[in-house]
Amino acid sequence: MSQSASEGTSCPRCGAAAAPDARFCHKCGTRLPVKASWDAPVPERLAAALGPDYTIVGELGRGGFAVVYSVKDLRVNRYLAVKVMRPDLVASPTTVERFRREAQYVAQLDHPNILPVAFAGEAAGLVYYAMPRVRGITLRERLRQSGRLEIAQALEIFGAVAEALDHAHRRGVVHRDIKPANIMLEQSGRVLVLDFGIAKALSADGGSLSISGAIIGSAEYMSPEQASGSKNLDPRTDIYSLGVVGFEMLTGETPFEGDGMQQMLAKQVKEAPDVRQLRPETPGAFAHAISRCLMKDRRDRWPSALEAARAARGK
Repeated sequence: MSQSASEGTSCPRCGAAAAPDARFCHKCGTRLPVKASWDAPVPERLAAALGPDYTIVGELGRGGFAVVYSVKDLRVNRYLAVKVMRPDLVASPTTVERFRREAQYVAQLDHPNILPVAFAGEAAGLVYYAMPRVRGITLRERLRQSGRLEIAQALEIFGAVAEALDHAHRRGVVHRDIKPANIMLEQSGRVLVLDFGIAKALSADGGSLSISGAIIGSAEYMSPEQASGSKNLDPRTDIYSLGVVGFEMLTGETPFEGDGMQQMLAKQVKEAPDVRQLRPETPGAFAHAISRCLMKDRRDRWPSALEAARAARGK
C-alpha cells in the first residue's frame, strides 16, 4: 500500500509534497528538515534499501553519529554489521558524495588489523556501510571491565593498531578518530581497527566539525591541531591519538582530562604526562614511545606509526 503525501513532509522552500523518507525536494533540491525521531523507521528503511537477500536481525549498538544493526546475508548465510549514519550528518549531496569517495578508499585497505568494508550504499533516505560481524568486544568495553591492561597486552594492541594505521597512511587514508571504541578485540585474540574514513567523510571542508556543527571525533583523543579545528590533518594526528590510547591502556585514564574541550586544550599546552608516574613498571621503551606520540607539535612526533610501534617494542 502506498503512503499518502500527508504522511510525509513538504518542502520549506517550494511547498512540494515529499515522501516520508525523502531528504531532498524532488522539485527544487532543497534539503528537507530532519525529524527529531530520526531513527524510528530505520530498520524498515534499511530492509527496503538492502533488498530481499538480507534480513535485519536487530540493533547491535548506537553512538552519536550512527546506529549499528546486525544483518544476515541470506545468500551466503553470513552476518554483517551495518552502520547507518544519522541523516542530519549526511544531509547534503556533497557529504553523501564524500562518504561514497571515502568508502571507496577504505575498501582498498587490506590488512589483518583493519576491519574491511563489505559494501556501502545510499538508498531509502539512508547512508550506510556494512562490515563483517566479528565476535569480541571493543577495547573500550575491556577497559571498563579491567580498568587497565597488563603491559604485555597493551603493547600487543598498541603495535597492532600502529601497523594498521601505517598501512592506511601509506595509502593516503587518515583515520581521525582513533579511540578504544574503534578498536575491536576478537575472541581469537586479533586486534581490529574500525571505522576508517568515516570521520573525514562526515567532516565539513576537512576539519573537525560536521555539516551540522557537531564535533567529529572524541575530544580526549584528539590531537591539538584537530581539536583546534585545523583542516590540514595528516597521519600524525592519528599517531597522537594512538599515544592517548596507549596511555589509557596502561593507566586506566586518559592523559588530559577535563570538564570540556577548553580545559583539555589548556592541559595539552601546559602538561607533559609520563605514563611511568602512574605505572612505574612500564618499560622505558614503551613509555618513551607513548610520550613522543603525545608531543604538542606534530613535527616532534614519530614520523610514522610503524616507527612508534618499533620504538615501543625496543627495536
